[in-house]
Amino acid sequence: MSDRARRAVPVVAVLALLVGIGAGAWAIWGDGSGNAYAVDVVTTPDPTPRLPYVEATDPLVDPPGDIAFKKTGRTDVFERDTLLSEDELEIARETGVAKIDARVTRQADGTVLGVWRFTLRDGTDPFTALDEFDGLYNRGNHQLVPGGDDVLLRRFVSEDGSAVYHAHYVRGRDVLRVDGYGPSAADEVMDLLGRQLAHSPAEAEPE
Repeated sequence: MSDRARRAVPVVAVLALLVGIGAGAWAIWGDGSGNAYAVDVVTTPDPTPRLPYVEATDPLVDPPGDIAFKKTGRTDVFERDTLLSEDELEIARETGVAKIDARVTRQADGTVLGVWRFTLRDGTDPFTALDEFDGLYNRGNHQLVPGGDDVLLRRFVSEDGSAVYHAHYVRGRDVLRVDGYGPSAADEVMDLLGRQLAHSPAEAEPE
Protein backbone atom coordinates (compact mmCIF):
# COMPACT_ATOMS: atom_id res chain seq x y z
CA MET A 1 0.00 0.00 0.00
CA SER A 2 1.36 3.42 -0.93
CA ASP A 3 1.92 6.21 1.61
CA ARG A 4 -0.96 8.15 0.09
CA ALA A 5 -3.33 5.23 0.41
CA ARG A 6 -2.28 4.66 4.02
CA ARG A 7 -3.08 8.26 4.85
CA ALA A 8 -6.60 7.81 3.47
CA VAL A 9 -7.31 4.71 5.53
CA PRO A 10 -8.08 6.53 8.84
CA VAL A 11 -10.53 8.84 7.06
CA VAL A 12 -12.42 5.96 5.48
CA ALA A 13 -12.24 3.99 8.70
CA VAL A 14 -13.87 6.76 10.73
CA LEU A 15 -16.77 7.02 8.29
CA ALA A 16 -17.12 3.24 8.12
CA LEU A 17 -17.06 3.05 11.91
CA LEU A 18 -19.97 5.45 12.10
CA VAL A 19 -22.00 3.05 9.99
CA GLY A 20 -20.91 -0.05 11.86
CA ILE A 21 -21.49 1.35 15.34
CA GLY A 22 -24.52 3.49 14.78
CA ALA A 23 -26.67 1.61 12.25
CA GLY A 24 -30.26 2.31 13.12
CA ALA A 25 -29.33 4.11 16.33
CA TRP A 26 -30.46 7.52 17.55
CA ALA A 27 -28.66 9.08 20.50
CA ILE A 28 -29.11 12.59 21.87
CA TRP A 29 -26.64 14.04 24.38
CA GLY A 30 -26.42 17.27 26.34
CA ASP A 31 -25.36 20.51 24.72
CA GLY A 32 -22.86 21.63 27.34
CA SER A 33 -24.93 24.57 28.53
CA GLY A 34 -25.01 23.55 32.22
CA ASN A 35 -23.06 25.42 34.90
CA ALA A 36 -20.40 22.72 34.97
CA TYR A 37 -19.66 23.51 31.32
CA ALA A 38 -19.88 27.29 31.42
CA VAL A 39 -16.73 27.51 29.31
CA ASP A 40 -18.66 25.91 26.45
CA VAL A 41 -21.45 28.50 26.32
CA VAL A 42 -22.36 29.70 22.84
CA THR A 43 -24.62 32.75 22.88
CA THR A 44 -24.63 33.45 19.13
CA PRO A 45 -24.78 30.13 17.24
CA ASP A 46 -25.88 31.89 14.05
CA PRO A 47 -25.64 35.71 14.17
CA THR A 48 -26.69 36.14 10.54
CA PRO A 49 -30.31 34.93 10.20
CA ARG A 50 -31.48 33.83 6.80
CA LEU A 51 -33.86 36.23 5.11
CA PRO A 52 -36.65 37.06 4.82
CA TYR A 53 -38.04 36.43 8.28
CA VAL A 54 -37.04 33.26 10.15
CA GLU A 55 -33.69 32.10 11.43
CA ALA A 56 -33.16 28.40 10.80
CA THR A 57 -32.89 26.63 14.16
CA ASP A 58 -31.23 23.62 12.57
CA PRO A 59 -28.46 24.55 10.13
CA LEU A 60 -27.97 20.97 8.90
CA VAL A 61 -29.85 19.17 6.15
CA ASP A 62 -30.50 15.43 6.24
CA PRO A 63 -28.31 13.35 3.93
CA PRO A 64 -30.18 10.93 1.65
CA GLY A 65 -30.25 7.25 2.53
CA ASP A 66 -30.91 5.20 5.63
CA ILE A 67 -29.82 6.75 8.90
CA ALA A 68 -26.68 5.04 10.12
CA PHE A 69 -25.76 7.43 12.88
CA LYS A 70 -26.99 10.63 14.52
CA LYS A 71 -25.41 12.21 17.58
CA THR A 72 -25.01 15.53 19.35
CA GLY A 73 -22.53 16.10 22.16
CA ARG A 74 -19.31 17.58 23.45
CA THR A 75 -15.94 16.41 22.20
CA ASP A 76 -15.59 13.83 24.99
CA VAL A 77 -18.68 12.02 23.70
CA PHE A 78 -17.14 11.69 20.25
CA GLU A 79 -13.83 10.59 21.77
CA ARG A 80 -15.48 7.96 23.95
CA ASP A 81 -17.36 6.46 21.00
CA THR A 82 -14.32 6.77 18.66
CA LEU A 83 -16.27 8.86 16.19
CA LEU A 84 -13.49 11.24 15.22
CA SER A 85 -9.78 10.72 14.77
CA GLU A 86 -7.39 11.82 17.50
CA ASP A 87 -6.12 14.59 15.22
CA GLU A 88 -9.62 15.94 14.64
CA LEU A 89 -10.45 15.81 18.35
CA GLU A 90 -7.24 17.69 19.14
CA ILE A 91 -8.13 20.38 16.60
CA ALA A 92 -11.65 20.65 18.01
CA ARG A 93 -10.38 21.15 21.54
CA GLU A 94 -7.57 23.54 20.67
CA THR A 95 -9.76 25.78 18.50
CA GLY A 96 -12.63 25.98 20.98
CA VAL A 97 -15.30 23.60 19.69
CA ALA A 98 -18.03 23.41 22.36
CA LYS A 99 -20.43 21.01 20.66
CA ILE A 100 -20.53 18.64 17.69
CA ASP A 101 -23.56 17.47 15.70
CA ALA A 102 -23.23 14.59 13.24
CA ARG A 103 -25.61 12.83 10.86
CA VAL A 104 -24.43 9.95 8.70
CA THR A 105 -26.43 7.88 6.24
CA ARG A 106 -25.79 4.84 4.09
CA GLN A 107 -27.26 4.23 0.66
CA ALA A 108 -28.14 0.94 -1.01
CA ASP A 109 -24.94 0.92 -3.09
CA GLY A 110 -22.76 1.38 0.00
CA THR A 111 -22.15 5.11 -0.38
CA VAL A 112 -21.83 6.82 3.00
CA LEU A 113 -22.70 10.51 3.41
CA GLY A 114 -22.36 12.79 6.41
CA VAL A 115 -23.07 16.31 7.61
CA TRP A 116 -21.31 17.73 10.66
CA ARG A 117 -21.60 20.88 12.76
CA PHE A 118 -18.70 22.04 14.93
CA THR A 119 -20.00 24.89 17.12
CA LEU A 120 -17.34 27.21 18.56
CA ARG A 121 -17.64 28.68 22.05
CA ASP A 122 -17.73 32.43 22.62
CA GLY A 123 -14.44 34.25 22.20
CA THR A 124 -13.03 31.87 19.59
CA ASP A 125 -12.67 32.26 15.84
CA PRO A 126 -14.47 29.70 13.64
CA PHE A 127 -12.21 30.59 10.72
CA THR A 128 -9.22 29.37 12.72
CA ALA A 129 -10.99 26.05 13.21
CA LEU A 130 -11.85 25.98 9.50
CA ASP A 131 -8.19 26.42 8.56
CA GLU A 132 -7.08 23.72 10.99
CA PHE A 133 -9.60 21.12 9.83
CA ASP A 134 -8.85 21.82 6.18
CA GLY A 135 -5.11 21.81 6.88
CA LEU A 136 -5.37 18.32 8.38
CA TYR A 137 -6.71 16.91 5.12
CA ASN A 138 -4.31 19.00 3.08
CA ARG A 139 -1.40 17.40 4.95
CA GLY A 140 -2.92 14.01 4.14
CA ASN A 141 -2.67 14.76 0.39
CA HIS A 142 -6.35 15.46 -0.09
CA GLN A 143 -6.48 17.68 -3.15
CA LEU A 144 -8.40 20.95 -3.15
CA VAL A 145 -11.31 20.96 -5.62
CA PRO A 146 -11.59 24.49 -7.09
CA GLY A 147 -14.75 26.48 -7.62
CA GLY A 148 -16.43 26.83 -4.23
CA ASP A 149 -16.64 30.40 -2.89
CA ASP A 150 -15.87 30.34 0.84
CA VAL A 151 -16.04 26.51 0.80
CA LEU A 152 -12.96 24.30 1.08
CA LEU A 153 -13.68 21.00 -0.69
CA ARG A 154 -11.01 18.30 -0.77
CA ARG A 155 -10.85 14.91 -2.44
CA PHE A 156 -8.58 11.92 -1.96
CA VAL A 157 -8.55 9.24 -4.66
CA SER A 158 -7.01 5.90 -3.71
CA GLU A 159 -5.21 3.53 -6.05
CA ASP A 160 -8.38 1.51 -6.68
CA GLY A 161 -10.18 4.65 -7.86
CA SER A 162 -12.42 5.15 -4.83
CA ALA A 163 -12.64 8.67 -3.47
CA VAL A 164 -13.24 10.37 -0.14
CA TYR A 165 -14.63 13.91 -0.02
CA HIS A 166 -14.58 16.51 2.77
CA ALA A 167 -16.01 20.03 2.46
CA HIS A 168 -15.74 22.66 5.22
CA TYR A 169 -17.14 26.16 5.57
CA VAL A 170 -18.13 28.70 8.23
CA ARG A 171 -21.64 29.77 9.16
CA GLY A 172 -21.93 32.01 12.21
CA ARG A 173 -20.27 30.25 15.16
CA ASP A 174 -20.20 26.95 13.25
CA VAL A 175 -17.78 25.12 11.03
CA LEU A 176 -20.00 22.93 8.85
CA ARG A 177 -18.76 19.80 7.10
CA VAL A 178 -20.16 17.67 4.28
CA ASP A 179 -18.34 14.42 3.55
CA GLY A 180 -18.75 11.02 1.97
CA TYR A 181 -17.21 8.04 0.25
CA GLY A 182 -18.40 5.12 -1.85
CA PRO A 183 -19.45 4.20 -5.39
CA SER A 184 -21.63 7.27 -6.02
CA ALA A 185 -19.84 9.71 -3.71
CA ALA A 186 -18.70 12.05 -6.48
CA ASP A 187 -22.27 12.97 -7.43
CA GLU A 188 -23.93 12.48 -4.06
CA VAL A 189 -21.49 14.66 -2.11
CA MET A 190 -21.86 17.51 -4.58
CA ASP A 191 -25.65 17.26 -4.46
CA LEU A 192 -25.61 17.17 -0.66
CA LEU A 193 -23.20 20.10 -0.48
CA GLY A 194 -25.44 22.12 -2.79
CA ARG A 195 -28.46 21.45 -0.57
CA GLN A 196 -26.49 22.26 2.56
CA LEU A 197 -25.26 25.56 1.15
CA ALA A 198 -28.75 26.51 -0.02
CA HIS A 199 -30.04 25.87 3.50
CA SER A 200 -27.11 27.45 5.38
CA PRO A 201 -24.97 29.62 3.08
CA ALA A 202 -21.25 30.00 3.69
CA GLU A 203 -19.81 33.20 5.11
CA ALA A 204 -16.64 34.92 3.98
CA GLU A 205 -13.89 35.63 6.49
CA PRO A 206 -14.05 39.27 7.64
CA GLU A 207 -11.28 41.41 6.23
